[in-house]
Amino acid sequence: MRHISICAGICLAALPAIPTWAAPSLAGTWFGRGQPFDKQSMYLDRLTADGKIHSRFRDCRNGKAIDSTEDGNWSLSGSILTIQINFHNGQLMPRTDVYRLDFASAGDFKITYELLNFPFDERRVADNYEMPPCQLVS
Repeated sequence: MRHISICAGICLAALPAIPTWAAPSLAGTWFGRGQPFDKQSMYLDRLTADGKIHSRFRDCRNGKAIDSTEDGNWSLSGSILTIQINFHNGQLMPRTDVYRLDFASAGDFKITYELLNFPFDERRVADNYEMPPCQLVS
């Protein structure tokens, strides 16, 4: 048994390094459009370097905005983005959403919501960016 352990260590050391895909930091402010059951909605995600997330959502109905918020934590492990929502509109409503990170650059990223296999495309925006009013998108 001991011989196998030593051999395994030597054999692994002899293997060439396998390059891994490293995503740029997702910390920042990101804007996107569309939700699984409402392709016209929009959202603004603020991901901080310390793992916090604040999301604002806007649904437009007949030119009027219906806004909501979510707060929680995010983490990225390999290509899996996990978002633990703690509060929805300030009320405790915990849930965990899991996404697959399909692509990331300094200016945009693409993720797929695992539960529904729904793709999201987000683009980096300035921290003071505000979502457009419904009159401009309805």
